Amino acid sequence: MSYPTFTSLSEVITHLNATGPDGNSNYQVYGLSVSSSSVQAFVNHANKYVYSLVPNLKDSDFRWVSAELAALDIACLGVLVAVVGGSLVGAYDYFLGDLRVARSSPYASAIKIAITNYQTDARANLQNVTMPVTSARAKLGENVIRRKDARLDWQ
Repeated sequence: MSYPTFTSLSEVITHLNATGPDGNSNYQVYGLSVSSSSVQAFVNHANKYVYSLVPNLKDSDFRWVSAELAALDIACLGVLVAVVGGSLVGAYDYFLGDLRVARSSPYASAIKIAITNYQTDARANLQNVTMPVTSARAKLGENVIRRKDARLDWQ
């Protein structure tokens, strides 16, 4: 089955300002390494996820742009979470004997803020894609059979 492409590998790499790929096909995001196949997996997941919400969406629909933005946000969010290993501040400071390995707190904070922002943007864009469906008005609503029943207040 073929799924629509709402976002792409190059778009995610550009949006995250990643560098690479290096000789091992890895990209650097915030100085942390992630494989190109992993990024592509997040892109595929985001495209399939958005498609699962709006399978009949066409590129001529006004919601298409919101779907593209949602897929981009979801893919970027997945890459950032994967690149930090699911943990943020605590995993950056550790000791190995007398050697202290640390990343500055503002660095960890920047990644945490980026994850939060992508999450917020993804929610907003997904609402833009799906909300028009819930606000649609049925054209044939007046043809629905209504029962007259004394126990019901309507009708």
